[in-house]
Amino acid sequence: MAEEHELISDEVKKTIKETFFNNMKDDVAIEVYTLAGMNDQYNDAVIRLIKTLAGLTDKLKVSYHMVGDDHANKRNVTRSPTILIAPDKYSLRFTGAPVGEEGRSLLLAIMMASTGKSVLSEPGLKKIAELRDRRHIQVFVSPT
Repeated sequence: MAEEHELISDEVKKTIKETFFNNMKDDVAIEVYTLAGMNDQYNDAVIRLIKTLAGLTDKLKVSYHMVGDDHANKRNVTRSPTILIAPDKYSLRFTGAPVGEEGRSLLLAIMMASTGKSVLSEPGLKKIAELRDRRHIQVFVSPT
């Protein structure tokens, strides 16, 4: 069997721990959903990434599920891989493998879920406070 290389270098792990995880307040539930035969390469990358991140802090409470099981149906998860962050409190969902620039967004989402604080500017928060109707916001990240 070929030897797997580290997904994140020790230097980057140290930076993640110091910059993000040492500032976490509350535990954060992370739910990972995969389905064998659907995007297996990305499923493996997500599982390795989340296991690596969970190894850096005891504040991440990770569970693994299959797309199509009762838990996935309850959460309306249909894509593999999918990561839910604090799903009982927030609607933060990543589909695909957040291994490029998306990784930073994942870490910020975890931090916000842990601290309850946003990274939005004061003017942005004021604009959002003015909204009266419920909104569904989706952010798409592409490497191109």
